[in-house]
Amino acid sequence: MKQQWVDCYIDKLLALYPEVHTYAAMIDRWAFIPEWTDADIDFNLTQVLATEQELFGLYGIRRQFKYGWIDDTLKSGLQVLLPCDLFFMPHAKVFYGNEHAGHYIWVQQKLVNDEYQIFDDHPAFNGVMAGHYLRQAHEAMRLPYQSLDPGCNVITDEQAILYTGRMLQSDSFHLGSFALELLNSNLPPIRKCVILKETRHMQHRLTGLIRIIDSAPLPESSIEEMTMVRQAVTNYMDGWRATVNLALKGMLLPVETVWERLEQRLYKHTEGDKVLTDAVIHFKGKLDSVYQEGGGNRR
Repeated sequence: MKQQWVDCYIDKLLALYPEVHTYAAMIDRWAFIPEWTDADIDFNLTQVLATEQELFGLYGIRRQFKYGWIDDTLKSGLQVLLPCDLFFMPHAKVFYGNEHAGHYIWVQQKLVNDEYQIFDDHPAFNGVMAGHYLRQAHEAMRLPYQSLDPGCNVITDEQAILYTGRMLQSDSFHLGSFALELLNSNLPPIRKCVILKETRHMQHRLTGLIRIIDSAPLPESSIEEMTMVRQAVTNYMDGWRATVNLALKGMLLPVETVWERLEQRLYKHTEGDKVLTDAVIHFKGKLDSVYQEGGGNRR
């Protein structure tokens, strides 16, 4: 079964290190907190990055953050995860047009004629990118790239299960509190629509919870119950997409024509995180039983 995309960094990391258990890698990818001012919006990734560092420690993945260009790193046999602006990547134009958005790619090697073999799970990409486009896309981000040692520790299913049970927490979802804060702000409705629109590149990170449910070694007896839990998470995500799409509509039409409906949806979302916390509680209960019984399906 083709796995649903979560975010550009963690999916590249799993391609680099297939030894990493998917359900361990996906923890907290959704734990971003939207933050905004009157003129801008950003996302606090503190919890996401802290959990990511725990994952690197578990699997012994060694990385360094470097500035400058990547050729010497590639020559030394290290792997490169390169932050890029999709605006400058030709294969992304079909989906992103003239929009700027951060993105990670895995640069595998330098080829002749200043071209690079890269891995990108973007559907329009063919595997090779010209060096001048790659440099331009990276320099626009003003962020270091990551050099990673090839290979990592191989850990047992039991170790991965214990780690997942310890790290996966039910209070790591923040869209409900974001909806409440946005409702209570004094911003004009059109500004609230713009802020909601900016979350559309982040909400798919909730797919990480679905990936956890799908990939964990749960017993056959729990499949029916977890299928229902999975559907509840999917419905939650669909609801957020509908809200963001309505906000986009509010930016194209007079905002007054959609604001009442949008406000009602936001009020509903303020309580919606319970669906996700309940999903985590159910999942951890099933995972505990796997560890205690020493069974389950290894996937």
